[in-house]
Amino acid sequence: MWRHQHGMAALRSGELRPLDPLVEGRVIIVTRQGCHLCDEVIGLVARLRQEHRDLVPEPMIVDVDANEDFRSRWGDHVPVIFVDGTLISYWTLGADTFLSALRDGPSLPAVLP
Repeated sequence: MWRHQHGMAALRSGELRPLDPLVEGRVIIVTRQGCHLCDEVIGLVARLRQEHRDLVPEPMIVDVDANEDFRSRWGDHVPVIFVDGTLISYWTLGADTFLSALRDGPSLPAVLP
């Protein structure tokens, strides 16, 4: 089942400026209740978990509205997806991008928020 992490201030990403405290997990999805894009990304990851059980771990789901600093940093960009502590995507997530990040290691998206 999905694990939810509420009340955490931030995530460390591939940016130069780490956000603390660190939310631990191989795959972290920053979401907001009522966000249809968030639901789509969570659904995609759930489907990929079924298809690639050996590769896709259970994600940590983080509520962006749990902390003011966190909300001000990521609130306009949800869902925000991290793999191994590196931001790989926001707003949308492609299956190939996600699986590649898990197999080969994440790389930063072309444009950071």
